[in-house]
Amino acid sequence: MSNFGSAYIEEVVGFLLFVALIWWKLVPILKSLTNKKAASIKEQLDAGANAQKAAEDAINQAKDGLEKAKLEAVKIVGDARMTAERIAESTAVKAQQDAKRILAKVEQDVDFEMHKMRDEVTKEFSALVLAAARILLQEHLDKDLHHVLIEEAIDAVSKDGGSSMFQESLQTKAG
Repeated sequence: MSNFGSAYIEEVVGFLLFVALIWWKLVPILKSLTNKKAASIKEQLDAGANAQKAAEDAINQAKDGLEKAKLEAVKIVGDARMTAERIAESTAVKAQQDAKRILAKVEQDVDFEMHKMRDEVTKEFSALVLAAARILLQEHLDKDLHHVLIEEAIDAVSKDGGSSMFQESLQTKAG
């Protein structure tokens, strides 16, 4: 067992040397790697914080833009309403003017047609009166009555101051 003690001590000393070697060589490497990893994590956290701040700024800008857009939309709608009201008023005024113009034209056309019809009726009536007079004269007029009527017409014309040429032509035809 004497061997047991010295072997044990050698094993413990070897183990301690192994641990010291690891501590001396491996720990600085591990510390360097953990520091790098910590720095990387810190950079990622900082980048996340910066991205979050940028996102918040973008959200705030979007909210401001949305508010401006809402105000602009309200203004545009108001302007559109005013324009529509002006167009409606203008259209109503124009429609009234057009209606008055059309009504005046219709009244003018009706008056023209009435005068035209009146003239046609007068012409037709005159033609009918002349035709009736011709028929009556042919049926009831004899030579003596014919001469009396011509003389009365001549007298009436001469009293009214008719032209002498018209009187002479009537006398020539009567005589």
